[in-house]
Amino acid sequence: MVKTVILISLVFLFVASQELCDMNLGGGICLFGGETVIMPLSTADNLVGHWTFDDNSCLDYSGSSNHCKSPGPAAPSRSSKGHSLNILEGQYIEIPHSSSFESKIFTMTFWLYMHKDPSDTGLRWCPIIHKGTDDEANLVYQRAPGIYYDREDKFLKVYVSTDEMIQFPQGEYAVSNARIPYYKWHHIAVVRTQSRIRLYVNGIIDAVNSTNGWTETNKNPFYVGNTPWTSENCPISMYLDDLKYYDNRELMEEEIEAEAFGALGAIEPYFIRLSCINCAYEEAVEACPDTHHICTSIELHSSGYAVARAMGWTDWNSHIWSTASTNTESDSSGLGICCLNLE
Repeated sequence: MVKTVILISLVFLFVASQELCDMNLGGGICLFGGETVIMPLSTADNLVGHWTFDDNSCLDYSGSSNHCKSPGPAAPSRSSKGHSLNILEGQYIEIPHSSSFESKIFTMTFWLYMHKDPSDTGLRWCPIIHKGTDDEANLVYQRAPGIYYDREDKFLKVYVSTDEMIQFPQGEYAVSNARIPYYKWHHIAVVRTQSRIRLYVNGIIDAVNSTNGWTETNKNPFYVGNTPWTSENCPISMYLDDLKYYDNRELMEEEIEAEAFGALGAIEPYFIRLSCINCAYEEAVEACPDTHHICTSIELHSSGYAVARAMGWTDWNSHIWSTASTNTESDSSGLGICCLNLE
């Protein structure tokens, strides 16, 4: 009982911020002759922001002290432990800018659970995460990045402001092929390289766009869930969990797949790839990477259909190509799904 009380009372020592702590120590803490040791959490390379939303202060557990300006309400997490951030209609949280967020190359990952939109009025595209400030009146847009949700068709659009401001005033962007259905957890990853925007949904590479310009960073805050200038016209609600930001690092595909495991049940993300949507059979075959092939009928029934539904690639009347397809005329179109070569 004594050990429990002491451990609980010392949990706050993990936090480095002077404003949040009654005490700061420069090293670890050993209790009961070294039987229990309290040390800082381990972090991945270049991880400068990690918000678990499990505490009541929206702390950054990366060790970079990028804590939220104020916490948001708690909601159920994607697992049985901890909590997620509960974004109610028009609400948002703010993460102040720091020098940790100034690289032109970055990766962001998080888990997202969208609620059904209670209204059909307002803006079609609403921000989920936005770094910067938009000034619609003067046509000035800062998005490094801006991750937006399509309230009508459930797509995602990832904006990155670049120095090609005349051609792309709102930023260059990539639009998802996946749709984000309501009432289901989805893992989202955005990777900004020197010349590309890569969007992963549930660990699967979903959209890639080559950009003409270089990233334009800004010194304004991160807004999560909404923004001050869209909150009245974007009545969206969501849960958001385990938000991470990697500065000057392109997260590798296998790292994203590992982090997203479970989003597709027992199916590993690497097993499935999107070939094309509304395309001819030959086009679907050619679009599969060398490591994959158009799924067989057995592969579709064992995993392909489930993944296509989870990713929002299909609707009730979608035709899906397989190696057993007989109607492969050029005027026919369908969805191409690639399965991993196992031989």
